[in-house]
Formats: sequence, C-alpha cells, structure tokens
Amino acid sequence: MSRDGHIDLDLDGATHRFRLAIGDLEALQEATGAGPADLLHGFHAGRRYRFRDVRDVLRLGLIGGGTPVPQAHAIARSLDGLPCIPLIAKAALVLAAGLEGTEDERVGRPAGAAGPGGRIAFAAFYGAAAAMGLPAADLRAMSLWQLAAYIDGFNRARDAQAADAPTPQEEDALWAWLQGLPGLPDDGSAA
Repeated sequence: MSRDGHIDLDLDGATHRFRLAIGDLEALQEATGAGPADLLHGFHAGRRYRFRDVRDVLRLGLIGGGTPVPQAHAIARSLDGLPCIPLIAKAALVLAAGLEGTEDERVGRPAGAAGPGGRIAFAAFYGAAAAMGLPAADLRAMSLWQLAAYIDGFNRARDAQAADAPTPQEEDALWAWLQGLPGLPDDGSAA
C-alpha cells in the first residue's frame, strides 16, 4: 500500500494505476449507496453486492489513478465479459489501498462509528479542513492516510508538547488496569 492510496494492478493484460482519494471515496459512496469499508467487507465476506459496485470501484479507482475519464468508462464497460472473481479481488485491493494507506506509519486516531451501511460522514472531513485552512479541492485529492498525517502535523504544530497517541499495547494495558483485571501490577506497568 502507499501513502497516497494508489496501487498498480493488471486489468485485462495491461497495468493500470488505481487510486481512491477522499473525493473518489465520496463519489463511490454516492454511486453505490454504501460506505467504502462496508463494500470492502462485503467483497471479502462474499455478502450480497451488485457487479455494478465492483465496476464503480474500478472505474473511480482508474480515474483517481490518472486514467482519462472517457477511457476509464470504456474500461469499466469492458469488464462485463471478464471473470468475476478476479475483478472482485482487484476491487477489494483498490478499496483497501484507498482506505488503509501505508502500513509502516500509524497516524491519526481511530474514527468514530460509521453511519448506516458503513457510510462515511464526509462533512466532518470538510469541517476539519476548514478549521485547518485546507481548501476543499486539496482535501478531495488526499488519501485518508494523507489526511490523517496532515491532521497529526497540524495538531503537533499547535501543541508541540502533546503526547503521542498510546500504542495498542499501552491501550490494552490501560484498559485492563481500568477494569481491574488480574495480572497487572497496581503501578500500571506491563506484567
């Protein structure tokens, strides 16, 4: 995965760049009526979805990856004759790249609960961008990872003394301590 959310995949004998930036994820949510994470989960779990959803993920991913719009639409129309399972796998990879970003750097904090159908509340993104002076067009061009890194940097610049977010191990230890679970000393240090 990459920081800007792109992934290069073979599609019908040609390598294409796919990318779902925030604006593309918003367009995907509008086109499918489902949140991107819900679509990804559906592809992985084999839940009911429409082939149109697979086609929309790949079409918008191509556009986000730099393929001209008319060409992306033509490629999407040509998918109907291809084997379905590999296309579902590619759509899942495109979604995962757009939602996850890079694995080697953890940024941001976990988001709140998704709305119905796993839908993302994009209004909060625009509100955060406005508070930071980030133009909406720049926000829409970012990957989720880039936005999280931008917010982290903004917050650190405002409060350089702010503590780093706790690691997953520290969160687990704190939760266990708060619950009074056995196995942890009273001083909160790891057992």
